[in-house]
Amino acid sequence: MKSHPFIIISCLMILVKPIKSQSDTLIYIGDPMCSWCYGFTPELDAIKAAFPQSSFEMVMGGLRPDGTETMGDLKEFLWNHWIEVQQASGQKFNFSILNKHDIMYNTEPACRAIIVADKLKPGIKYSYFQAVQKSFYLENNHPGDIDVYTKIAANLGLDADAFYALFQNPQSKMDAYSDFDLAASMGVKGFPALIAKIDGKLYLVTNGYQKADKIIKLLKAKGME
Repeated sequence: MKSHPFIIISCLMILVKPIKSQSDTLIYIGDPMCSWCYGFTPELDAIKAAFPQSSFEMVMGGLRPDGTETMGDLKEFLWNHWIEVQQASGQKFNFSILNKHDIMYNTEPACRAIIVADKLKPGIKYSYFQAVQKSFYLENNHPGDIDVYTKIAANLGLDADAFYALFQNPQSKMDAYSDFDLAASMGVKGFPALIAKIDGKLYLVTNGYQKADKIIKLLKAKGME
């Protein structure tokens, strides 16, 4: 979902999960089924590459958790958004899924799958996130199908049976909602959002789609390495 994009470099008085290291940190809040997050992925790749010494953390935002509207219900809305994202970012879309009126636009399973994958193999979160985006936006796989997420896990070297079992564990859904609550506590109003921790201070860098060059310039001006 696109918010009115802007860049703010201001200190945030928020609580975040404990950061594992004392290095500067980029904290990304997004949802793999958010079209603007999909558009932002190449920009985020460039931002991450510009700051190889900085840590990277992810929080699942929960765009439409347990949504009950179908792709058919949202077809016109999504079509217009996807066209806009495609034009702004250059990312390719497969629009065929918008004609599958029986598919619910529920983003919770995708977010849960990413959290489960990271539990099984810490550090895989972003790679799995990107694979889920490709699965939905290019391959048009069903976003509520556990077999889709299990296959992605196997392709990334995870134990398929362990992933399948953990995905179905009720605690995993609770963990997804914990991420959604954390994103809300940060004051994030739209996705993608990026927060930077620089010299122990927290800054909201963007709450909406932006090009990498602007973000990189501002982060460097703040001293991020």
